[in-house]
Amino acid sequence: MTLYTSIMALGDRVKTLRKERAMTQEDLAGRSGLALATIQRAERGERLSADTIASLAAAFDLHATDLTSSEQAQDDQPYLPLETIRSGRQLVGLIGRGESLDFSFVELSDLGQAELVEQLQTWCSPLGPSRIPAGAVAQVKLELEALRLLNAMAEHGLTVTGATFTVTAYEVDDDCGAGQPVLMGQCDYVCAVLRVGTRDELVDRAYVMDGLGKWENPGPEVVFPPQPDTMEDWLRDLGTA
Repeated sequence: MTLYTSIMALGDRVKTLRKERAMTQEDLAGRSGLALATIQRAERGERLSADTIASLAAAFDLHATDLTSSEQAQDDQPYLPLETIRSGRQLVGLIGRGESLDFSFVELSDLGQAELVEQLQTWCSPLGPSRIPAGAVAQVKLELEALRLLNAMAEHGLTVTGATFTVTAYEVDDDCGAGQPVLMGQCDYVCAVLRVGTRDELVDRAYVMDGLGKWENPGPEVVFPPQPDTMEDWLRDLGTA
């Protein structure tokens, strides 16, 4: 699984700065003297050389350190890092591991793209190990079917990212909220997460907490960024200094 690193934060920063300045990727390529493919790699969060980062920073009239500052791209919400789904085997494996599906997509303005997104969502059902055939021929057929769908989406400018994470669900009796919660039991399940973005808007993280129930906790796959100090923390530290 791809972790959210400062390199990926740099990709977000480049994309945000470009959009704030109403620049296309082609505009940024011309202004920075870099190839369009390099701009696209930068916005996907791929590793860049120091010279490339310096050229990008200069295009925005910034110092390289300003561009790479992770604090400016820091996200304080818990999130699940996502990786790009490029092969049929990746997609089949993800669906085969999942017992529930968290599916979403960015805002679209093309009905052709929307139809492909709907096809993907429909294709993802049913979930679980039973979806993966036991025989090699049947499995390869399913993987090729998934790849054809991914390729069709890519041809229409869509990107698919995903990951799985474990969820611990607690069975709690709290008398419909009126009584003291009593733990009756617990179980774990795997949630498959898929996000559909575009070439200009790659979704590399999913905010999965909103989709969990009151008595559900995410597994270690979900990243909890450090939270800023509160006034209470500051006063406590002051008292122990």
